[in-house]
Amino acid sequence: MNIQAYAERLWVSYKKIFPELKGDCPKIILSNRLTKTGGYNLSEENTVTLGNKFFAKHSDTMLNVILPHELAHQIDYNLHGWTKGRKHHNSNWCGIMMILGLSPDPYHTMEL
Repeated sequence: MNIQAYAERLWVSYKKIFPELKGDCPKIILSNRLTKTGGYNLSEENTVTLGNKFFAKHSDTMLNVILPHELAHQIDYNLHGWTKGRKHHNSNWCGIMMILGLSPDPYHTMEL
């Protein structure tokens, strides 16, 4: 599966949900270095890094939970920006997750 293409399809659907959302889908990076976190978003760089090792055991969770979780961070940044001291799993992000039909859990339970 082409994860970038999948993310871009999600992004198009998210732009329909949030018409004020501007910007391109983040670049998706797969990293073999991630063994604790499933992924992270560097909002100002418009990138999402996903733990490649998790895909072998948890591909559904990675595609349907972790990727949307990280894209929700980018949506939050694109819509609201960052301010000093603002937390990534804030009420705006939680609201975005709930609108997307996902639980706003800050951490995963996947094991390698």
